[in-house]
Amino acid sequence: MAQERERNGAGATAVSAAGPGVAVAQPGVGVAVAPQGAANLSVPSSPLLNFDANRLIEHYRAGEHEMMAAQFLAVLTHLRDVTYYHTDEANYAALNNFVKHFLYYMAQEDFILPEKYAIAFIDLNAVIGNMVAISAFRTTDPFIEVLLKQQRNYTKLLVLYSGRNRVKIDRRLLFATSPQLATQWYFCFLEMYRTGPADPETLEHLREHITYEDDRLIGINSFTHHAYFGATYIDNEKDYLVKQRINRLFQATPLCSKPIVNTPKPKKIAVLSSMWFRRQSVYRSQHPFLQALAKDHELVLVHLGRPRNDLDTEIFSEVRAYNASAKADDTSAVDPNDFAMAYFPDIGMSIESIILANMRIAPIQVSNYGHPVSTFGAKIDYWIGGRETEAIDRAKEHYSERLVLIPGCAQVPVPLEYRLEYPRLPEKPILINCTWSGQKVNSDHLHRLRKIAERVETPVKFHFFPGGAVMGNGYIPLKRAIEKILGTEQAIVMPNFDFQPYMQALERAHFSIDAHPFGGYNTAIDLLTLRLPIVTLAGNRFYNLSTAYLLKKVGLDELIAHTEEEFIDLCCRMIDDADFRDRMRRRMKIADLNATVLSHEHVPAFVRAIDHLLDNHERLAKEPGREPILIE
Repeated sequence: MAQERERNGAGATAVSAAGPGVAVAQPGVGVAVAPQGAANLSVPSSPLLNFDANRLIEHYRAGEHEMMAAQFLAVLTHLRDVTYYHTDEANYAALNNFVKHFLYYMAQEDFILPEKYAIAFIDLNAVIGNMVAISAFRTTDPFIEVLLKQQRNYTKLLVLYSGRNRVKIDRRLLFATSPQLATQWYFCFLEMYRTGPADPETLEHLREHITYEDDRLIGINSFTHHAYFGATYIDNEKDYLVKQRINRLFQATPLCSKPIVNTPKPKKIAVLSSMWFRRQSVYRSQHPFLQALAKDHELVLVHLGRPRNDLDTEIFSEVRAYNASAKADDTSAVDPNDFAMAYFPDIGMSIESIILANMRIAPIQVSNYGHPVSTFGAKIDYWIGGRETEAIDRAKEHYSERLVLIPGCAQVPVPLEYRLEYPRLPEKPILINCTWSGQKVNSDHLHRLRKIAERVETPVKFHFFPGGAVMGNGYIPLKRAIEKILGTEQAIVMPNFDFQPYMQALERAHFSIDAHPFGGYNTAIDLLTLRLPIVTLAGNRFYNLSTAYLLKKVGLDELIAHTEEEFIDLCCRMIDDADFRDRMRRRMKIADLNATVLSHEHVPAFVRAIDHLLDNHERLAKEPGREPILIE
C-alpha cells in the first residue's frame, strides 16, 4: 500500500493530512486502513518493480556511469514521491534487490557518480536513508566504512551519510573538500527531522548535526528550510543557534540585501503565507484574526511557493505570488510596494518565507504563532503572543522580536465541519490518541509512554497519527521506531488520511495524550471538539502551554501535569481509574465549547494590537530594550 507525496513547500501538516481513516474490525484488535491517494504498486508501471539489474550490470561493464545514475534516480525519485505503508512480498523483494545493487555499485571504487547528478543525489539523502532503513540492510554503515578507505569517494559519502547512520564522519573533512556541496548535504541531512526523532540514536545524531558550526557553510538552497523549521523538533533548547546561523546566511546574500522600494500607505498590510487554504493549521488558527482586520484595513495576500488552486482569497483586495523555486530573484510581488506592515503567519514553513523575513519589505514587520517559534534574528520587529501562553519573564530569551501580548493565547479557531458519531468504545483495551505529526514523535516522549504502559494494569493501545510528515518513505521506519519502544501490540501507527476519516478515527478513543515538548494547538482543538479529554505536560512556551490553556478554559485543570512524574501518574490514573476517566469524559461532553475553546472573544484584541503597532511603531522603535507590550 502506498501514497503519493505532494511536494509543495515545507513542513506543516494540514488537518486533512494529520491522520487516517480507520474501520475498527474488533475493538482493540486492529484497524483496516485506506489511505488518501493509495496506489497499487504491484503493477508493471512501478519503477521499483521495473528495475533491471541486468541492464545496470551492462552499463557498469561498458563504463556508462551516467546511464547507471539515471537508472538509480528513476527508482529513488519514485521512492521520494510514493510512500509505502506496508510492503508485500513482491515489493519487499524488489526493494531489497534495488538497495543491494545500489549500495554495491556506490561502494565500487571504479564507479564514479557523474558530477552533473551530484546535487540530485544529495537532495535524496533522507529518502535514501529511509529506503535503506526499510530494507533488510537497515543502514548504510558498512558501505560508508568501505567508502572511507577509498579515493574519489566524496560525493558518494554525501549521498549515503544521513541521520540514520551510526558510523560518524568528521564534518570538517566534508566541508574542507567542497563547501558548496557540503552545505547542500548539511541541510538535506536535516530533512530527517520529519520522522527520525522517534529513534533515539537517530535523534542523537540529528542533535549533534544541528550544533555543528563551520565558517565554510556557504549560501542557501532549497533544503535550508528543513533546518530552519525542523531544528525545534530536533532540539527545542538549541534551535535558536540554527536559526541565527541561517538568518546570517540569508542576510549575506545579494537577494536579501537588496533594498526594497517602499512607500507605505496607511493601513495597507501584506500577509505573506504559503499556507492560506482551508483546513491548513495556520489558516485555521489565524483566519478569524485577519478576517476582522480586513474590515478596516486593506490586506494583500502574497502567496509563497508553488501555485495552488485552493487558496482562500476572499478577504484580500489583491493576491500576488513569490515562488523562489521558479525564480528566486523575482521579488516583484513585494518590490516596489506600498505596505505599511508585512505580516508573516508561517515563517520557516517555506523557503520563500525565510527569504522575505530576512528582508526589509515594510517599515513594520510582524509574526505570530502560525509556526510558534521565534525567528531568532530575522528582520521581524514584533511577535504577537498570548498573555496566557507565554512566560513573560523569559520573553527576551524566547524571542528576538519584541513580544506583543494580547489576552488569551493569540490564536483563534475556525470551527470544523464534522458531525459527531459517538462510537461505542470497548472496556478494554483503553484506546489513546497520540495526534502527533511525525516530527513531534520523539524517543524521549515515547519512553514516557513506555513507563506508563509498563505500570498500568489495564491493557492499552496508543494510536499515532503522524500525517504527511511520513512522505518520502518515512512511515515504515517511524512505525518500527515506535514499535521498538512500545511493542507491536500496544502501538498502531496510522498512515496519512483525508479529513472525514481522520476525525472518525479520533473519535474511536477514550482520551488523548499531547505531544511534548512541541504540542499542538490545532490538534487540541480537534480533540476537544470531539469531546475527548487530553493529558498534557505543560512547559514554558506557547507550543507546550496552548493545550493547558484550552483545558483550563473547559475546566479540566486536573489533566495538566507540570513534571514528568505528574504526567506519568496522571496518564496511569486515566487508564486504570475508570471512574476518574469517565468523569473527565462527562465534563468534556457538557462543556460549552462555543463560550470557551471555540470563542472569538479575543479577536478584537488582535486588531487593537495591529493598530497599536501601526500608530506607535516610531516611538516603540526608539525605546531601549525589548520589554513585552501589553494590549488590554
